[in-house]
Amino acid sequence: MISLENQSEKYSKNRIQDIGNRKNEDAKISKFMEFKNIDEAMEAAVYYGFSPVEAPTVEKIDFDRAAGLIEEESAPKDRIVSRPIETSLEEKNFFLRYYAEKNLIAEPQPIMFSYRNANSSNKSDKQKKSADKGQSLNLQIFGSSKSVTEVILIKTALALLSDKGIEDVCVGINSIGDKESTNKFVRELANYYRKNINKMSPHCRQLFKKDSFSLLECDKQDCCGSLNEEAPKAISFLSEPSRQHFKEVLEGFEILDIPYRINNNLIPDRRHSSHTIFEITAGGAENKKEIIASGGRYDGLAKKIGLRKDIPAIGIKISSKKIGGAPIRSKIKTPGFFFLQLGFEAKLKGLNIIEMLRKAKILVQQSLSRDMLGGQIALAEKMKMPYALIMGKKESMENTVMVRDMNTRSQETVPVGNLSAYLKKLRGRF
Repeated sequence: MISLENQSEKYSKNRIQDIGNRKNEDAKISKFMEFKNIDEAMEAAVYYGFSPVEAPTVEKIDFDRAAGLIEEESAPKDRIVSRPIETSLEEKNFFLRYYAEKNLIAEPQPIMFSYRNANSSNKSDKQKKSADKGQSLNLQIFGSSKSVTEVILIKTALALLSDKGIEDVCVGINSIGDKESTNKFVRELANYYRKNINKMSPHCRQLFKKDSFSLLECDKQDCCGSLNEEAPKAISFLSEPSRQHFKEVLEGFEILDIPYRINNNLIPDRRHSSHTIFEITAGGAENKKEIIASGGRYDGLAKKIGLRKDIPAIGIKISSKKIGGAPIRSKIKTPGFFFLQLGFEAKLKGLNIIEMLRKAKILVQQSLSRDMLGGQIALAEKMKMPYALIMGKKESMENTVMVRDMNTRSQETVPVGNLSAYLKKLRGRF
């Protein structure tokens, strides 16, 4: 059992100091919830912590920075990855700029947005109308480099797809790690193809001169397909921190029973991407299935586009064909519960609890990227949550949750299977 007496007293005098001493803090915490024009998918994402926001209008500065990055970092063996479903570099630039300009680092981290396709100040009215017909859903997380953010993102995407009856899916995932890891991999890959250039078709030889990464996408067995089976793998060159990060992501998938496979040929554009890259395919784990969502990390992009500090960032884009929807009147009720966790397994099991409560239409606030219990308590107190749901190592092993009244400090241990009914009764008190 976790005792919160000392932790609560410690933080009672100077609540949420890490957020900053500012007026109207409560309004700022919930300001993104004011956007009313949401659909079923965006509403569902709210339960996982994603605030629905207006589609951003990508401006000239974002296009210029993207063009400048491409021009500045172009090299014979570099490329721009173009995937069927991918959040554009300009959109990433917009949100990183927005994060910096609005000083969102001062908000409780991470910042989590959901939005439909971005608008563009450079598009004609005809182009904008055409884009509105099929708006993909984007989920973005800023301010946390923790491996749990990958798991939150994928878990949310799979839940939204499941709502549409799409269950037979698989997550393809790979990692190129940090800058050190990527540079080692690039050198080894280029050397490998150079030694085997006589086994390539004339077309692929020309591709190799421009971009060795593009050969990984050639699956013809009489050309690069057989070569790629023996080619160096990016995950073999991960630095220790990168290896540990990737290991934790995969452990999260396994604990949550998320179907996945490591796809060594899944390589991002290293100009603006780092660490993990992933895609969700419909039809299971076999090759040649339909890609319905893709995304990855871009932790190192902020400085490259001229911002002072790097901003941890990760996102995914989900196909409008699979997850489109018309606006609805949101029925989300004010949250009265905050999920507190201690330990990696408790974080992950918390996602299953959030999903269970989502289906029961019970909104729970959380901060799964935080490790320290004190910081979570402080945030729950600042948000004036009536109840805390607590899961530590003991509760995780016993599949229970401690429900604590934040005012009286009384608490009761509840089996996870009974939690929804128990919380519905408590909800009638506030």
